[in-house]
Amino acid sequence: MASDVPTKARVVERFRAAVASDLAALAQVTADARSEATGAESHAEGKYDTRATEASYLAAGQGRRLAALKQLAAWLEHLESATIVEVAVGALVQLHDDRTERWVLVGPVGGPRVEVDGVTVSLISLQSPLGEELDGAEAGDLVEVDSPRGVREMTVRTVT
Repeated sequence: MASDVPTKARVVERFRAAVASDLAALAQVTADARSEATGAESHAEGKYDTRATEASYLAAGQGRRLAALKQLAAWLEHLESATIVEVAVGALVQLHDDRTERWVLVGPVGGPRVEVDGVTVSLISLQSPLGEELDGAEAGDLVEVDSPRGVREMTVRTVT
């Protein structure tokens, strides 16, 4: 367990940086896929040559992921560091049980993990299994969390 407790402002800043990095990389990959789908090399050489179709599916999927990341980046940019009393979108939550401590930031969608002050923080949504269990919880509440090792009870230590 880390000795430093990450502040919400630092957590949000790290997620902003992580998403910005992902956006830059995905924008290039999406542009490459679009070029592949429309380029001269993708011209079908026979009726069974599906390179252009496959490349267009890839470009479309990456385009949707790029749009989702842009929305996440916009949400993070406007996320206030105001304290939240119960778990909702925008809450930074510290969970604890007898074996582990876990930190999550609740967002509109799930996303990457970041490390802040020696603590790993995951971005989850309220639609995730953990998010559904945490929705509306307050500090001191017990929640049951499904894990690969079975159901575990975790205490919500802090909600900010």
